[in-house]
Amino acid sequence: MVCTGPGNFNGIRASISAMKGVCCSLPIQLIGVNKFQALSKIYKSALISLKYKGNKIYWCISKNEKPIFMSSSEIKDIKYSDNYSDLVVVGYRAEEIATNIKVKKFIEQNEISMQDLLQFSRKVVKPDKFLPKPLYISPSQSLFAKYKGPKILDEPLDVS
Repeated sequence: MVCTGPGNFNGIRASISAMKGVCCSLPIQLIGVNKFQALSKIYKSALISLKYKGNKIYWCISKNEKPIFMSSSEIKDIKYSDNYSDLVVVGYRAEEIATNIKVKKFIEQNEISMQDLLQFSRKVVKPDKFLPKPLYISPSQSLFAKYKGPKILDEPLDVS
């Protein structure tokens, strides 16, 4: 199992590459899990926040264990219009976020633990759906952004 992000671009790439190397030499399958997936399995309906640069955070809204929205922004810019009575704010600066969006339940957790990732990976039934692809979020994005590999050209290039 390898954590696929979000996080430092080079750190994510290096850890995935190292674990792929280990799996090539052993008869094991590599499972890629991002931090949002791990916490959304633990908390069914949640706004999950992770530390980012400066005053910004990565955040994700999950409902029924599935992430439905993801972004990075400052806490004051988080807008949450739906009324989920069972929503829990989990993660970095959770109390401040909960106050901002008027949610009563929060769990302050500055970083996801290895135990949380392992607990989630044990619930993975189909490892082929959890291929280790890095999760990158830039400040201007509001949806999942995954590296999909190089674009393969269907027709050969005309180099004449």
